[in-house]
Amino acid sequence: MKKFIIGLFAAVMAVSMLACKGEVKTVYKAGDVALAKIKIGSVEYDNTAQVYVTGKDGVEIEGKTNADNYEGVFVAGRKVKLSPYIMSKYEVTQELYTAVMTDQKVSINDVEKTLAAEPFECKSTNDAYKVLLSGEEQKYRAAENMTWYDAVYFCNALSEKTKLTKAYNITVTEVNSYGNITGATVTLVSGANGYRLPTEAEWEFAARGGDPTAPAWDYTFSGATKADRSSYSASKNPGLDTVGWYWYNTSSGTTSNSDPISGTAGYGTHHVGKKGYNNLGIYDMSGNVWEWCWDWYDGVTNNIDSAYIENGIVINPAGPLGASGGSFRVCRGGCWCGEASFCAVCGRSYGGPGSRDNGLGFRVCRNAN
Repeated sequence: MKKFIIGLFAAVMAVSMLACKGEVKTVYKAGDVALAKIKIGSVEYDNTAQVYVTGKDGVEIEGKTNADNYEGVFVAGRKVKLSPYIMSKYEVTQELYTAVMTDQKVSINDVEKTLAAEPFECKSTNDAYKVLLSGEEQKYRAAENMTWYDAVYFCNALSEKTKLTKAYNITVTEVNSYGNITGATVTLVSGANGYRLPTEAEWEFAARGGDPTAPAWDYTFSGATKADRSSYSASKNPGLDTVGWYWYNTSSGTTSNSDPISGTAGYGTHHVGKKGYNNLGIYDMSGNVWEWCWDWYDGVTNNIDSAYIENGIVINPAGPLGASGGSFRVCRGGCWCGEASFCAVCGRSYGGPGSRDNGLGFRVCRNAN
């Protein structure tokens, strides 16, 4: 009996030690904290916490028709299975982006290029965007004005700094005069545990709160607590005020009939996590900044070109393959400078992977197993 107790104690200590080292837990449920803060060297960064989006066995979703809103990724008649994954509770902040990207250099045809560590337009040196609302801090504003290539490069750089296996193979071919990557070949490393962009399916599953049986799954905005004012097509929608920043509430937090004015308090991006969170504890999946996803954009949501199908179930869909998917990457979630309809969890947009905008950022995720 004594040997059994000693053995059990040793096993418990081993699991505890793994958790202390940041390894994935063997038992967890959706919404559990996966990482409290990102730490680089001796510095811990606020607003970087991460949660498990699924349980340890992943999740299977059966699409359904929604009478009130567009169906999004999980269309009626389609079954989707997602492997376990972890997602940041927050959009990447300016502070974290700068910490990771400072002194990042690439070589193109033997010419060294320094990448932009502060590409942001919504910053204290720009008169149009420098005035914050009370209680907000500049360093915690959502990072923006990065290309899709910048975002995947950031993911690899963050993985390297946190000693995780890089999720991408990247060969940079073009950097513009501002230090943004505007051309590269990028492939996904299968099974890597490093940081990456979410697929469109992963993004929408998390935005809807992670439970298809819950009423909130069908609500228009991520984190909304009720379904009233639920029309996803409205340009102005007070139902978004408690959970997201958009064009008509940027300067006050509540919907106004007038446009915000450049240079006034609240014009531009906002300090992440200042509004309500969804059922997984994730913030700002409706509004603040659009978020880059991994997928190529093909104009429809049920493309399964790069998905594995087993027994009629689409496994980890990742959009169309390469050139067959066109020239654009998917963006989701809407932004501070857009209408309410763009911020709906079913809303979709796209951008060229080398394009950038002051309403476009990203959040990170990683494999849980």
